[in-house]
Amino acid sequence: MAEIIELERRRQLSKADEEEKLREEKIQILRRIIHCSRCSLKCARCGAHIEEGERANPLETPFPLCSGCQEEYQAYLTQKGGEPCGARYWQNDAWMDVWRTWVRHQRAIDSYRSSREFIRLLQEFERIC
Repeated sequence: MAEIIELERRRQLSKADEEEKLREEKIQILRRIIHCSRCSLKCARCGAHIEEGERANPLETPFPLCSGCQEEYQAYLTQKGGEPCGARYWQNDAWMDVWRTWVRHQRAIDSYRSSREFIRLLQEFERIC
């Protein structure tokens, strides 16, 4: 009978270990979402480090962008508005679609980060840490 009890205890310990690993994994994902998704020190588009003097005015772009991506974003906005911007050969319809979907993705991330459920998750996270 002692062997049966020991096996059950081992199974429970193994299950608790798995749950703890899953919990730690979720905490790491949340940390990346909180700390990395809107880091003002890196370009939201390409991930390059942004120097202090290189940062765009927040009124110009809702995302931190390096100077190269900032220039591309401005060209996207100009073309989106229907104005010719002296487009370079690569700034074609597919390029516009990439920028359009990227901006939509950034807005979806912002929307999720302001959702009631995400805020609740942040509050739970603060209690854990």
